[in-house]
Amino acid sequence: MNFIKRFTVIMLVFFISTNLNFAQDDPEFSYRIGGTIQAWTSLGQIDGSDTSSLGWGLRRVRVRAYSNFGTKMKGFVQFELTSPKLLDARIEYLVSDMFTIRAGRFIGAGVRAAGLTSHTVIDITERPLTAQKWGASTIGADFRDYGMDVVGSFGDLKATVTLHNGNGATNVLNRMSGHGVQNGSFAVSGMLTFKPKTVKGLEAGAYYGMGNKEINEYKSYNAYAYYEPGPLRVKAEVIGWTNTFGTIDVSQMGYYLFAGYKVAENIEAVGRFENYDKNTDVDDNEQSIITLGATYSVFSTKWTAGKITAAYAIIGESGTAVDNNAFQLVMQLVF
Repeated sequence: MNFIKRFTVIMLVFFISTNLNFAQDDPEFSYRIGGTIQAWTSLGQIDGSDTSSLGWGLRRVRVRAYSNFGTKMKGFVQFELTSPKLLDARIEYLVSDMFTIRAGRFIGAGVRAAGLTSHTVIDITERPLTAQKWGASTIGADFRDYGMDVVGSFGDLKATVTLHNGNGATNVLNRMSGHGVQNGSFAVSGMLTFKPKTVKGLEAGAYYGMGNKEINEYKSYNAYAYYEPGPLRVKAEVIGWTNTFGTIDVSQMGYYLFAGYKVAENIEAVGRFENYDKNTDVDDNEQSIITLGATYSVFSTKWTAGKITAAYAIIGESGTAVDNNAFQLVMQLVF
C-alpha cells in the first residue's frame, strides 16, 4: 500500500507540473487502415537435419489501424492473422511538446534490433538471433508487453521509462470481482536514445531492464550505434541478459555487425555477422551466423512498400560440424 500511495503522488505531481489541459473542444477525428504481407520461399538444413527442407509460407500477414483525436491523443491497433493474435493496442497522449504518455499493449524501452525495429524495415530477412532470443527469454517473442510509459524528448536526446508486467502473455486487470492474475510488483525498463541533428543518420543508445519476480524475473541490457547516412548503412549492437526466475541463474549475450550499401537506386547489398552465447558460464556453446544478401525495392522513393530480399545464412556452432545453412527469399508488400 505504501508503494501505491507513493506512485499515486508521483503521477499527480507529474500531471500538475506539465500543465495538462484535458479539455479539448470538438477534436477532429481521423483514421487509416494499413497492413503487411510477407511471403517466404526457403531452403535449408535447419536444426541439423540430414535432409533439406524446401517450402513456401507466410511469415507475416498483419492489419493495422491508426486513429487521431485532435492533436493530443492517438490510438494504434495491430493484429497478426497467420496465427490470429492481438499484437498492439495502445493509446498515446501528448502531454506537452516534451512528454508523451503511452498505455496498453505495446513496444516499450528495449533492444533496438527487436521490436523497436519495425518488421517492415528488418535489414535482411530475419532479425539478429540474439534479439529473438532476448525477447523469448524476457517480455515475449513478439517484443510487446502490457504497461504504461513516459517518453521525454530533450533536444537530441530521448528518454523512455516503461512500467510493465514483465511478460506480454500476462494481462493484469485487478477487477473488483477478484478474478485475474495476482501481481505484487512490476517490471521496469529504461532507455536513452541519442540522435544528433548535426550528424546525418547517426543514432546511439542504451537500455536496462528488470523483470517482475512474480511473472518473469530477469535483468537485461544493450548498447548500440547505428550510422545510416545513405547509401551506406552500418549497425552494431551488444545484448545481454540474465534470467533469475528459476533455481539457476542463466546468463546469455550476443552481438551483431551489419553493413548495407545501395549499389543502385533500387538495389542494396547487405551483410551481417552475429554471435550468440546461450550460456556465458559454459564454454564452446556459441553460435555464429554470417548472412549475405540483397534487396530489390520496386519503388525507390518508398523503399519498404514493395521489396524482394534474397539471403543466404551460413550458420556455425562451436564444437560441432552440423550443416545448418539456409537460403531465404522474402517478398513484402506494405499498404
